[in-house]
Amino acid sequence: MPLLKLLHFMALICWCGALLYLPAMIAAGTRSSDELFYRDHTHLTRAVFNLVATPAALLAIGSGTALFLRDSLFDAWLIVKLTTVAGMVICHALCGVLILRIERDPQPAVGGQCVSIGVLIATLISLTLWLVLAKPF
Repeated sequence: MPLLKLLHFMALICWCGALLYLPAMIAAGTRSSDELFYRDHTHLTRAVFNLVATPAALLAIGSGTALFLRDSLFDAWLIVKLTTVAGMVICHALCGVLILRIERDPQPAVGGQCVSIGVLIATLISLTLWLVLAKPF
């Protein structure tokens, strides 16, 4: 049990950190007109998405599911928390879509979309944290 919770917390920290960083990283990659910078930055952005954010998301969701199934927790607050986590998953997918978009067209105007996704991610992470800390015992 403690090791499963530790795995869940570590995966959440990595996933949330990557989710907060990805929109800024995507927007920064479109600011330079230097082809070499753009190519390297795009590879780095894709690597962060594929090698850090996605595995951390899978670990966080899998270990979280194991935790609430093991404890047989099926309360109303859990449904609300899972809804906020589903919103984070959608934001994760939107970051992936933006990465694909800037790979196809190096200079799209994605700054506004990145800001919107970043604010939504920060809101969802804060709401999820609040729901976990306010959990009825």
